[in-house]
Amino acid sequence: MARYSYERVSDKEQKTDRQTTNIQKHFGDIPAENVFRDKITGKTYDRPEWSILKRILRSGDELVVSELDRLGRTKAGIKAELEFLKSKGVKLRALDIPSTLYDAEGKEQDLILELVTNLLIEVYSTLAQQELERKEVRQRQGIEEAKKKGVYKGRKPVEVDMSKFANIYSRWKAREIKGVEAKTLLNLKTNTFYRTVERYEKLHGLGKFAETAALQEA
Repeated sequence: MARYSYERVSDKEQKTDRQTTNIQKHFGDIPAENVFRDKITGKTYDRPEWSILKRILRSGDELVVSELDRLGRTKAGIKAELEFLKSKGVKLRALDIPSTLYDAEGKEQDLILELVTNLLIEVYSTLAQQELERKEVRQRQGIEEAKKKGVYKGRKPVEVDMSKFANIYSRWKAREIKGVEAKTLLNLKTNTFYRTVERYEKLHGLGKFAETAALQEA
């Protein structure tokens, strides 16, 4: 049995120090190489470190998170990740859900603990979804106000190292690596990766990427 921890913040300007401290306070025996961190929004489930960790986890392992919403910010998404962990035989320890920190003794106690945990997960995942929706409303309102004042500039385009991209692209098209590995190596989200592929292929007259994208992703 191995124990891992996963920490996530929404953008590169934020730090995971608070999560690290909380996890170490409860589980100080997690080796540095078993700590995975992402700096990316919880709305996407295509996260470089999370994708790698999911491939590493084995039955009997434990995964520690400071809060349940570190796994994601949508109710459906959180539940999908929990189902994945359950299918792999991985035990989740979420510090904000106390019942996940204990091990039941006996079948009856185990059923009670599972019932309580499922109830809390339902509540916490719903709260995460609601907070995400409130945040998006505030963002839209802020953008509208900025537009009225003429100060809204929109998001900065993601900068891609095209020399590095060309190398990874060639390996991806040759099926030496899969789509998820290509995105991880380039530290790009799915939509940015495929937009860059489309732009690159148009620039070099390589044709539409859509014909092979599904196969390369598999």
